[in-house]
Amino acid sequence: MKKIPVEKIESGMILGRNVCGPSGSTLLIKGVCLTTALGRRLKNWGITSIYIEGEEDTPLEVYTSSISANKLKEHLTQKFSRVIHNVVMKKIFSAVYQHRLQKSK
Repeated sequence: MKKIPVEKIESGMILGRNVCGPSGSTLLIKGVCLTTALGRRLKNWGITSIYIEGEEDTPLEVYTSSISANKLKEHLTQKFSRVIHNVVMKKIFSAVYQHRLQKSK
């Protein structure tokens, strides 16, 4: 899968992951054939990027055990940025962060 900004959506691209809104509700399901109009609608909903089917684009460093604590926190903060205000999501963020720190030791 490849992560792209919604402005770069081209007609015919296939959605690689479900897209959820800020409340957690599913807006689009994996496998949907995208259009540029749908890209504009996603932007209006506040979605900034999506995953499409294709080559891997995620930095491999994030998935290695040698990532620094600061880079890990930056990466997770970016991933949780839309839901971190939710109390449950804050706890999940903390649990994931602690787990990854222990895993890298």
